[in-house]
Amino acid sequence: MSDIEVKSYRYLRTAMVALLLGLGGAVMYHTLQTGSFLASVSGYYYTPTQAIFVGALITLGACMIALKGTNRVEDVFLNLGGMFAAVVAIVPTSRGADYRTAVSACEQADSRVLEDLDCQTVRALADATKANVENGTVALLIVGAVALLAAVLFFALKDRRTPGAKFPWFAFVPALVVYGVGAGAFAVSRAWFIDNAHYVAAGGLLVCIVLVAVANALRRDEGRQETLNAVPGALVRSKDFYARFARIMIGAAVVGIVLWLVGWISLFLLEIVVAAFFAVFWMMQTIERLRDVPPPAAGEREPVRPGEPVPAS
Repeated sequence: MSDIEVKSYRYLRTAMVALLLGLGGAVMYHTLQTGSFLASVSGYYYTPTQAIFVGALITLGACMIALKGTNRVEDVFLNLGGMFAAVVAIVPTSRGADYRTAVSACEQADSRVLEDLDCQTVRALADATKANVENGTVALLIVGAVALLAAVLFFALKDRRTPGAKFPWFAFVPALVVYGVGAGAFAVSRAWFIDNAHYVAAGGLLVCIVLVAVANALRRDEGRQETLNAVPGALVRSKDFYARFARIMIGAAVVGIVLWLVGWISLFLLEIVVAAFFAVFWMMQTIERLRDVPPPAAGEREPVRPGEPVPAS
């Protein structure tokens, strides 16, 4: 693998953490300006943070999809997580029960009965949300279709020529199913999609982030570790470090979800804690990969760093 490929892979991983930090910075700045937190990170869509919120999540999703997983589990959930992140960005969270009640009232009742309700403004907000979601979702569906087609074409044009190469159905099928379900829901009921797609995607993204961390933590490369052990001065990776960190992350997520369900903490705090754990885990792993492979001896091929794509022979 060339130095350009190694650095590109490294920078892509680092960019994911930088995007989370950027989103966190925008959220914290707005919070300091207003003096209060919102109920969830998604609620910041309706604040001056909107541009960073949408841009960061869409870019994060693209990075997750572009990044090749180190094993099948990680590869699948990086792809799905990237798809969910884009939907979270495009489909905003609901403005709340009061807003939904107002929309319903304006749609069903005579305006003379609702003298205290500004139905013109309520309808304008509802129409704007519907137009934004429709436009963004159609764009995502087009890009998704192109991406799925590209995966097939890339394999047909090059990858299939590699001896023993098989089409990655394990990653393609789940992505195709999620794409199909999302497209079907959007086509069948725009109202349901606008009201619920954000929450479904946000939950899916949370699950994918946790599973990606677990897949990384439980990954083992015993043969390579033995090789490192035999090289004087090589960094010996602790085989329990990532597993311990994964258990801590899962425990924090489970406890956080329970505390949120019983009303002891806000969804905002739960999202921030999980995102922070993931960012720390991801960056520590990236840094460790900079130093855990000893330089190749003269005349030897440079070894592949753990977690980096294996170059085609």
